[in-house]
Amino acid sequence: MKVLVVDDSRNDRKVIRYNFEWHGCEVIEAANGRQGLDLATAEVPDLIISDCLMPVMDGFRFLHELKKFHELSDIPFIFYSAVYTGRTEAELAASLGATAFLEKPMRPDELWDEVGRLLAADVAVERGTEPRTLPEEEFLRDYSQVVATRLEEKVRELTDENESLLRLNGELERRVVERTTQLESANRDLEMFSYSVSHDLRAPLRHLEGFSQALSEEYAARLNTVGNDYLDRIRRSSRRLADMLDAILELSRNTRGKLNKVDVDLSALAREVMGQLVRSQPGRMVDFRVAEGMVARGDGRLLKVVLEHLLGNAWKFTLMKDPAVVEVFPTEWEGRSAFAVRDNGPGFDMAYSDKLFTPFQRMHSQEEFPGRGIGLAIVKRIVSRHGGKVKIEAVVGQGATVTFTV
Repeated sequence: MKVLVVDDSRNDRKVIRYNFEWHGCEVIEAANGRQGLDLATAEVPDLIISDCLMPVMDGFRFLHELKKFHELSDIPFIFYSAVYTGRTEAELAASLGATAFLEKPMRPDELWDEVGRLLAADVAVERGTEPRTLPEEEFLRDYSQVVATRLEEKVRELTDENESLLRLNGELERRVVERTTQLESANRDLEMFSYSVSHDLRAPLRHLEGFSQALSEEYAARLNTVGNDYLDRIRRSSRRLADMLDAILELSRNTRGKLNKVDVDLSALAREVMGQLVRSQPGRMVDFRVAEGMVARGDGRLLKVVLEHLLGNAWKFTLMKDPAVVEVFPTEWEGRSAFAVRDNGPGFDMAYSDKLFTPFQRMHSQEEFPGRGIGLAIVKRIVSRHGGKVKIEAVVGQGATVTFTV
């Protein structure tokens, strides 16, 4: 048996083809009614299985045109549709001479059995009269009614969906406002807490520093070596804690406030920061290499803070290198424009790199490379506020590279 399958869905055609070919049928395919009509006139199939809703020419028009050909009018025609499945559509299909109207989806074995049953019933029907061809005006009237009904249903569905989306959008906006308010409140509370902690701790720290200094000046001779060492450790620890409080306040300042985004000349900023570093230690010889034309969209004040920390780290960690080399250059990261600061310092073991963006986490001892351990945490916060990302790569003994996007 030769079967013509007409459906704009390639997957649906494939399922029907495999099903009927497995049962020994020859299957030919068309993607719309116009192609189906051309194939039917050329191949004269024994059975046509057609979808209803298709581009160019739908199933109803296809069947109507097919019935105009006397040699094709007796071919069993089965509609197999998932969209046009109402009573009006079934009545139109019957008036056009369709053998049956089946609703998608059916299991392959169910479809095969149902088609077999329909064909057997169709053969048993007496065909003493000529197949009736629906007049054009009658077809257009019934066809227009089916299409109009379907369009009305679709409009109602879309209207309901649109109203649902509007309700969801309103709910989402309300939640966003609530969460934003909560976040702003939490940020204010955190800012107040940071300020309070820093302010409240400074007074006892000043007392600790002052009294330990007085103790050292006035009573050092009465203390033995161990006592003076303990006293010195107390003073160093108090100064370290004061530095950490300053770092907390700096971290808070750089992660709040409104961003003023403009086109920032990173090349000029890098040269400015390097000039400050050179003036701070004029005796050092560092080979600074800054690429020209680096421009980023962001807050100029905060991007300068980023470069101050990154170049400050590179300056510090190349102290023992000869020659010391620090580079600033454009690059690419995950398909986005990025910028990098590279040095030839001591580097570090990448197994612990995640720690570096956490406040007060360090790879080197305070005695080896002094610092507060807050620089990269500030860099990450600022870059994140700009919608970017930052990463660090290093090799022990060969330096490190920090790459960021904004």
